Amino acid sequence: MQQHPACLVPLRKSRCVLSEGAMTRSRDSAPHLRGFALYCLLVCVAAQSSYAAGGEASPAAHPLVELVRAAIENQIKDDQQPRLFAWKERKNRGQRSQIQTIVDTPNGPLSRVTLIDNKPLNPQQRAEEDERVRRMCDPEQMSHRLKSRQEDDERTRPLLAVIPDAFDFTYIGSSQAQNGHKFIRLRFAARPSFEPPTRESAVFTGLQGEMVVDETASRLVSIEGTLFKDVTFGWGILGKLYKGGHFLVEQSEISPSHWETTHTFVKMEGKALMFKPIHIDENESSWDYQSVPPMSVAQAMDFLARSSQSQQSALRAP
Repeated sequence: MQQHPACLVPLRKSRCVLSEGAMTRSRDSAPHLRGFALYCLLVCVAAQSSYAAGGEASPAAHPLVELVRAAIENQIKDDQQPRLFAWKERKNRGQRSQIQTIVDTPNGPLSRVTLIDNKPLNPQQRAEEDERVRRMCDPEQMSHRLKSRQEDDERTRPLLAVIPDAFDFTYIGSSQAQNGHKFIRLRFAARPSFEPPTRESAVFTGLQGEMVVDETASRLVSIEGTLFKDVTFGWGILGKLYKGGHFLVEQSEISPSHWETTHTFVKMEGKALMFKPIHIDENESSWDYQSVPPMSVAQAMDFLARSSQSQQSALRAP
């Protein structure tokens, strides 16, 4: 398991968190970049409100602050709804790729890898995957992952208040989506006068990029950002993220008024606790979201097994 300092991390149910250890995830956990997407969403919401106020950022204007607060609350309400989904996810690691099916349960998500490099698993890979799934279903492990996810959610909320003060926003242009919604493209940059109130929010001081907002729905369509300088945490003792780190997050409305992440790319380098290297190179795509009823662990595993068989049968079809 790779350890990371307080840094940017992965949109579903508090999917993108900025918090110490929030990027700490096992390769077995699914999905592990969700915290990062929520962070990007919150930045976007602040930008959307700035544009609505007249096309230029007006951080001191009380009506703007209320607009931002209302938009953030709207997103949080969506994230906190007790929805359960199953979906497919492709993870790219260098030249290798894998596709897995993931299903939510009341005790947290479970997953099974169905394809590696677009091919069915060979006997050795199946045996390894069976063992990984067995460990993943351990009640203690599931409880630990669920608790970690809930703690990520709690860490996110204190950061919301600083979003309107952390960035300056510039209007770039607008377009109309196929569904008739108005898309607004904005540029965001760290505000020079911003003084991070917490260790976690220090990462805001080194970010700049562009985002697209669905103004009609008041939701993030995409956000792309880069660290334009090194960002340190705890005077560099806890960690550092190096200049040049890059991320992209895209999301879509998958059911009425409910949005989910469809693509996440994160590439960052740094160090933790002065010596441990940080290397984040994640490229993930998600699709085929389907609402599912509450399932027990046994029912979820049966669901994943049937999904895997169906996918492999489709590959063998003429």
